[in-house]
Amino acid sequence: MSGEFCRFRMTVKDSLRLRCATAEDAEFAFAVMKETMREYAVATWGTWWDEESRRETVEQVSSGRTEIIELNGLPAGIQLVERAKTHIQLVQLYIAKEFQRRGFGTELLKRLFVEAKESHLPIRLRVLAVNPAKALYERLGFVVVVRTPERYFMEWVP
Repeated sequence: MSGEFCRFRMTVKDSLRLRCATAEDAEFAFAVMKETMREYAVATWGTWWDEESRRETVEQVSSGRTEIIELNGLPAGIQLVERAKTHIQLVQLYIAKEFQRRGFGTELLKRLFVEAKESHLPIRLRVLAVNPAKALYERLGFVVVVRTPERYFMEWVP
């Protein structure tokens, strides 16, 4: 089942690659999500839901939906991509703080662009309004298609 979700792979020769998360990765996945998103959740909603976030992360890892981003074999973040008939949904792209601002997010998105072009599908995502990642997405060609007080819903069309 996990291969169905984690089918887009980076080659072994690349120093930056994706692999399907295993049950042993659940704690790492939660830690990265908390490290990268807690501040923005608190700024948006005034709180962070630790237990709910942990439970959701464990469910995503267990279902085979989460991928671990590795840099030279070391876990550096998590990615979750859902593929629908009408679009590719980037659900999560969280890079651990120690690996941020090195172009890894850009590289992963560019690789997703290749898949989108080959499948003739747009990529969609949502980002919290307070999250500076919005600037990265705009720089790479995503446009805001819907805005709510809490989020921007963005799309990139090949």
